[in-house]
Amino acid sequence: MSELEDQISKLTCKFNDSDLENQYKEMKWEKNSNYIWNLMLLGHIIFLLVILDDVKIFGESLGVQPLYILTHVICSIIVYILILSEVNRKKYYEPYFTLVIPILMINGAYHYHIDENAVFGPGVAVLPLLTLLYFTIYPVDFLNSFFIVLSSVSAFLIYLLESGILLGEQVPYLFVMPFVYGVFVKRSNEFKSRIDYVKTEELKVLRIQAQNASKAKSDFLANMSHELRTPLNAIIGYSEMLMEEAEDDGLDTYADDLNKINSSGEHLLTLINDILDLSKIEAGKMEMHLEEFEFDKHLSQIEATAKPLVEKNGNEFIIEKPDDLEKLTNDQTKLRQVLFNMISNAAKFTKKGTVTLSITNYGEKVRFAVTDTGIGMNAEQLGKVFEEFTQAESSTSKEYGGTGLGLPISKKMTEMMGGVMEVESEEGRGTTFSITIPIVVEEVEE
Repeated sequence: MSELEDQISKLTCKFNDSDLENQYKEMKWEKNSNYIWNLMLLGHIIFLLVILDDVKIFGESLGVQPLYILTHVICSIIVYILILSEVNRKKYYEPYFTLVIPILMINGAYHYHIDENAVFGPGVAVLPLLTLLYFTIYPVDFLNSFFIVLSSVSAFLIYLLESGILLGEQVPYLFVMPFVYGVFVKRSNEFKSRIDYVKTEELKVLRIQAQNASKAKSDFLANMSHELRTPLNAIIGYSEMLMEEAEDDGLDTYADDLNKINSSGEHLLTLINDILDLSKIEAGKMEMHLEEFEFDKHLSQIEATAKPLVEKNGNEFIIEKPDDLEKLTNDQTKLRQVLFNMISNAAKFTKKGTVTLSITNYGEKVRFAVTDTGIGMNAEQLGKVFEEFTQAESSTSKEYGGTGLGLPISKKMTEMMGGVMEVESEEGRGTTFSITIPIVVEEVEE
């Protein structure tokens, strides 16, 4: 905080850096332009009511006082120009509030000095207090506000003292104490406003830098897809060829080692695919290839792939499907990937239990729910289940493996389809992951 305060002058409450001060004023103008216009108009109307005392509208005329009238005319012309011209208002609103308002206030004091029985005379003591209130909210700098209050309120208090309306011992209550309080509030507000502005600007810069860094990372990984996958596919392909030759030649020892190479390659390729998918989504390069396809045929492919994985841990794989769902319009590959991620996650955390894929047709939408009887999750684990590179506990990663990317990717892909992904779980009793997506996914126009 002290470093931020060092950027602000203790005397003027302005930024020491002129460029930063200009940027701050530009921000304040954009924020307060309507308020400034309304304040100018309201102030002018108040002083118009005061001058009406001179033209026989309220009681006896005070007579034409040339200096008094001329001052109002000049100030009125200035305010009309500023009210009608935004360019001039932006350029001169601070001099207007700093000079014109005090002149009008002093002129008003002279007005009451001419005739103590003026219609607006009884309210004269209220005006200094209103000025002190404006002091804390005027859209001008601290020193400008200081001058406004000091000059205008002093004029009224001198008049009040001379006319006997105010006693000397009452001055501190109407001037000194509120004035000191106003100075404190205005100065505090100026400091706080400028410190908040600097913090906001710094956060904007940091956010842009973080976004650029994240985008650069995502772009790099997305563009590295070919370079990373090609050598891995070659390793997997050659290991499969060597496995076949080793088996034909009866070299079982080599076949086992080659099988480990092949398995490790497949695992590494899966991890890289997950990271690349996530990076593509973050970089906005993940595309949907929509097509109409048969639901039963698609489900059969998923069952053929997922059933061996589910049964690996001694689990039973159950599919519950509707009879009235014939076709879907979606990206087959991504839908298959999402469902396979849900099923493989259920299979991984369930042993000698059941994994059920339930499909429900809701007319325009379809819900896929994967329910297992595995270890389940508590409330804290549920809260971070869709966080990237995160698993329920550190021990979970060691025992069950995985990168923690499958479900976050599935959630993002589901949202790309115009759907939602949800989870329900009870520790020790199993988990249900579900997605609800449109039966006909429509292309999103950018």
